Amino acid sequence: MKFIEILFFFSLSFLCTISQENDDYYKLLNIPRDATLQEIRKAFKIMAVKFHPDKNQEDPDAEKKFIKLAKAYEVLKDPSSRKQYDLHGDEEFKDRKQNYHSYSYYRDHFGIYDDDPIIVTLSKNDYELNVLDENQVWFVNFYSPHCSHCHDMAPIWRKLALELEGVVRIAAVNCEEDYPLCHQLGIRAYPTLMLYEKEAHMYDGEIYRGPQTLRDIQEFLLSKVYVNIKEINAEEWSVLKSEQWVLFLCSEDDYNCPEKDTIKKIASALEGLLQVAIIKDRDLCEEISDSYKSQPLIFWQMDDKKIPKVHIIQGSDFKEIVDKILNILPHPPLLDENKFHDLRTKLRLGFDKPWLICFYLGAATDLKLELKRLPAVIPNINIGLIHCGKSAGLCAALHIARYPTWCVIKQGGAFEVHQGRDVLHEVATFARDSSKSTNLHALSPADFINLKSEGTPWLIDWYAPWCPPCKKLTPELRKASQHFDSEIVQFGTIDCTLHRELCSSQQINSYPSMFLYNGSNIKMFQGTPNEVSIVEFIQDIMNDVVLNLDENNFSLLARKPAAEMWIVDFFAPWCGPCQHLAPQYRKLAKSISQFKDIIVAQVDCVANGKLCDSQNIRGYPTIRLYPLGSKGMGSVVIYNGQRDAISLKRWVLSFLPSKVEDLSELDFKEQILKKKFYLPWLIDFYAPWCGHCVNFEPEFRNAAQRLDGKVRSGKIDCETNRIFCGYQRVVGYPTVRLYFSPTEYVNIGSQEANAIIKQVKALLEERENQHDEL
Repeated sequence: MKFIEILFFFSLSFLCTISQENDDYYKLLNIPRDATLQEIRKAFKIMAVKFHPDKNQEDPDAEKKFIKLAKAYEVLKDPSSRKQYDLHGDEEFKDRKQNYHSYSYYRDHFGIYDDDPIIVTLSKNDYELNVLDENQVWFVNFYSPHCSHCHDMAPIWRKLALELEGVVRIAAVNCEEDYPLCHQLGIRAYPTLMLYEKEAHMYDGEIYRGPQTLRDIQEFLLSKVYVNIKEINAEEWSVLKSEQWVLFLCSEDDYNCPEKDTIKKIASALEGLLQVAIIKDRDLCEEISDSYKSQPLIFWQMDDKKIPKVHIIQGSDFKEIVDKILNILPHPPLLDENKFHDLRTKLRLGFDKPWLICFYLGAATDLKLELKRLPAVIPNINIGLIHCGKSAGLCAALHIARYPTWCVIKQGGAFEVHQGRDVLHEVATFARDSSKSTNLHALSPADFINLKSEGTPWLIDWYAPWCPPCKKLTPELRKASQHFDSEIVQFGTIDCTLHRELCSSQQINSYPSMFLYNGSNIKMFQGTPNEVSIVEFIQDIMNDVVLNLDENNFSLLARKPAAEMWIVDFFAPWCGPCQHLAPQYRKLAKSISQFKDIIVAQVDCVANGKLCDSQNIRGYPTIRLYPLGSKGMGSVVIYNGQRDAISLKRWVLSFLPSKVEDLSELDFKEQILKKKFYLPWLIDFYAPWCGHCVNFEPEFRNAAQRLDGKVRSGKIDCETNRIFCGYQRVVGYPTVRLYFSPTEYVNIGSQEANAIIKQVKALLEERENQHDEL
């Protein structure tokens, strides 16, 4: 499917425009703010050929104007610099020196395949996302614009793309512009042609080493296309004739049957939509169509009443044949504004299936194959079309800015826009996943103002559709939204390319950015952008695992009783180390929540600057501990260790009285192996060099603290007492055992405090019941 773009060339007005000092880079290149890399390249090439100084020598300012164009292209083609420009403008790039190539380079060498709509130009930013495709074979041409053999290959590559459109995805990578990608993949010569079969991995590409002719390359590719073409006999047909088929009636004496390669192309193009079969039985061929010898291709179509209709298909090549078959299949309904509002009302009331809607302009010819395949792939979702020329008001209200745009209307009425590629499996996956995520909405500036005024909890993802990390986050956000009822928290997305002013007013400094809005309380998401981390973040904030201190309630710390321990993180939201600490700090708070005398708190030093100044906070993050036994802030310890939850937990628990006794070999023999004891012993066998032991220590301290009075707890260093631990048959560290007597013990399988406590209590209860029976 192609992005429909309209480039207006007003030579005089454009030359006036680019002479201004503060130009918008997108306007300079005449592209929308959500333009793809290929659209940016195509637009720049048109401008470069038209306004190059070599072609405008009569204009004394031609070079100055062209440098602006070249700089706009260089900034926008790279996602990182594009993000900086979108968020902060061109301040960072004003003093950057900009070079450019000759006129002939832009005319003859720049982007050899940028003008070919069916050849996909790939870059380091989208290569892996595209070629690792479970539904289609990809064939990639790695080239250099200055390579003569690459230019010789270009016409063959274009013909190949036309010949195999819908069968194999033909792509190209410019190694002059994307050298790191080419080097990473081991490209040593140009052109290098690399094949990726379905479900391949990044480094699974197979280099084509045969003759570089159209016929040889096409034969190689078709040998790598695997598609199910069934051969049906008379007995099988009696069962299968109740289904829809594309049939090749090819008896042995029929010389009009298409070649095997043509049949394979048709089957591949229709894969997932219609089954393809060959029938060689002469009598069966005649039974299906008495004109099969001259017209051997049949579309066996079943109507709603399961009555077959035989369509004779004629065509000179496989694309014409496929097109004729598609024209027979029913079209999705065309919706207008009234029908759209009606279906959305029904969905809000729960009276309809979700809808996948394609908003488009012009003819829907390029969408035909995907639109007719989709009902078979997503049978539980309605599919419709909206023409934005005929329903311009509706498209404007929904902020539809590019075509085609795919959207889902969900149960409950939520609306979501597809951010990925316009290819069948991605659109289908979007429709399935989005329809399940009824609690995720695409938001407009008006929606944002309303939800802020209502004060209900919302997690909002601020994104740009061209941003690769944003695309990876979206499916995780959908999955996370399914964990929460809309009455607890709702989820929204805001496109910063469409709503730039709103994003700027909310000080969005990077894509993607996620914030939880809950009345006046706003929390930025920090952590790994996946389903689990997003769910944990929301639960932590909603359940207040970390106490937020400000100038109004800081007196709680000042009045701290001696029986409490406080840990306080003084941070700044803009500080990188603070952002990395945030999820670990919440994890710490949850892991020690059983200790009611330990309070975990934090202070935002941007919102409470005077408070932090009064506490002499000189850097971020600053973590302070106010220990047991001291009142208020009279005693303080500053943390200087690793900023992960385990290290923090070990540090915090070291300030608690430990219920774990350090045992030597002699202690162990005297206390456990040589005498009877009233309370069972819970023992941790460890080694100081063992990473798992170090991580386990705070968990064991926690378990010992909470089991105090039910068991005695101890630990023994198996590095110092290696031979002794060997006699005790300890074969791995940490090993945890519950000893009931010198000769009776049970191994505890878990290294998590709650699980240890649960197992120990169960063993104690079981033993107590045994004694009662005796």
